[in-house]
Amino acid sequence: LYRVIEDGSNTQNRLGIIESLIPPRSRGPVFHFHEMHDEGFIITKGVVRFHCPGRPDVDAKAGDMVMVPLRLPHRFSNPFDEEAVFMNTTTPAHYVRYFAYLEELVGEGKELTPEINRAAMLKYATVPLDDEEVADLEARSAKSLVVDVASGREEEAKS
Repeated sequence: LYRVIEDGSNTQNRLGIIESLIPPRSRGPVFHFHEMHDEGFIITKGVVRFHCPGRPDVDAKAGDMVMVPLRLPHRFSNPFDEEAVFMNTTTPAHYVRYFAYLEELVGEGKELTPEINRAAMLKYATVPLDDEEVADLEARSAKSLVVDVASGREEEAKS
C-alpha cells in the first residue's frame, strides 16, 4: 500500500519520497529506529498515530508533518475508522529500496512474517526493537525526565 514518488535518482540520493496508505484499524510496523536516515511524514488524509517509547503518543492529522530524527525509536499506526495516507520522506533516499525489497519478496510468493520483515529492516539500516527493549526504553525515560505539571515542561532529573 505504497507508491514511490522519488527513489533518489533525481536528487543524487539525497531525498526519497514514498506515499503510503494505512488501512483503518492497522497496527503499523514494530518499534524501530533508523541508523542512516531521517524520516518525515506529511499526513494528507485521515489521522496517523505516532508512538515513541517514554513519550506521549502524537495524533497527526491531514496537513500535519512529523519529523523523526536518526536513531529515535518510533512506530506509527492507524487505530481510527478512516484510512490514512501520508507522504514519507527519507534523507538520504536509500531506505526507498526497503519497500522495493518487500515487493520483491511478495512477488516470490513469500509471506511477510514479522521475522522476514525484521530481517528486511536490518538489511536497510533499520533496527527493529522487541517488547523487552521498548519496555527498557520506557523505564529509562520515566527515570530520566521530570515533568513540571503546571507548565508541562520536561526537564532532566538531577542525580
